[in-house]
Amino acid sequence: MKILISPLDWGLGHATRLIPIIKKLSDNGNDIIIAGNGKSFALIKKYFDNAQFIPFYSIHFKYSKNGLNIFNYFIIAFQIIWQTFYEHFKLKKLIKLYKIDIIISDNRYGLFNKNVTSYFITHQLNVILPKYLSFANPLINSYLRHYLKKYDQILIPDYQAYNESLAGKLSHPSNYNKLPVSYIGPLSRFDKLYISKNEKQYDVVILISAPLSYCKLIVKKLSDFASLNTSVSFAIISPYLFGINHTNLTIINSPDDIQWLSIVSNAKNIISTAGYSTIMDLFLINKNAILVPVKGQTEQEYLANYLNNKYGFKKADSFNNAIAQVLQYCIKQ
Repeated sequence: MKILISPLDWGLGHATRLIPIIKKLSDNGNDIIIAGNGKSFALIKKYFDNAQFIPFYSIHFKYSKNGLNIFNYFIIAFQIIWQTFYEHFKLKKLIKLYKIDIIISDNRYGLFNKNVTSYFITHQLNVILPKYLSFANPLINSYLRHYLKKYDQILIPDYQAYNESLAGKLSHPSNYNKLPVSYIGPLSRFDKLYISKNEKQYDVVILISAPLSYCKLIVKKLSDFASLNTSVSFAIISPYLFGINHTNLTIINSPDDIQWLSIVSNAKNIISTAGYSTIMDLFLINKNAILVPVKGQTEQEYLANYLNNKYGFKKADSFNNAIAQVLQYCIKQ
């Protein structure tokens, strides 16, 4: 069968969690067509030489180092509405051109068709807005459910039992009964990979998956900590490369899967942004971590709070606090 798969290019998580799904479908002899753009599109290209790739625009917005404000949210809402219509219109042409049998959309709300079996992947059936916009929560969720009902199946990368859930009420809202939902369990491209013991064991590993402006701030803070704590070895895994002069601080730019898994598995302490795909990765390889939500991202703020003292995760309000906690432990050792 010809299967069209399309991740939203809003962080790498939408692409990374699709990798095990694409691999299984490809191994079963299906013809895979990937529609996407940006870093998520480029990432999937590294994994699947035998797939066909189609450029396909998705939402982008300028992220401020101070987080999102009310104006940003209105812009995003407009973009989502526009993109939904754009995707749905363009999809009709792609179906006809490539004779698509199945559609798998990761958080692209317009990729459904009444004549083609359509799947939607998300861990967020319930969108949480900031408190000052909480009045709009019912409206936003009603709008999204309107489109979710158009899909044949909604696949949730989480556990069905709420007490086992990684995403809490994000994936288990009270008003989803009429949606065709299936819980498929957490997804990670690192599951079952070989762990090399040859990688250096760092005292502190920082996982940053966030916009460049935010990453720059974290790297600056960590650089200051490294210069004051020369006996502690630090590493940052990031999609961006930064010039660092400290001998005890290593920047690791987009490592391959084996290297990432080996560095993180051997790390003594882990601090990470609270993106859901990273949380699934850490959970499935059984690693504890301190989660720091990116400022202004209410989804990450909820996840960090919900997972605090659960599954080996702890929450910190800032990277400064998280690093200070870890350093106290390192010094005691």
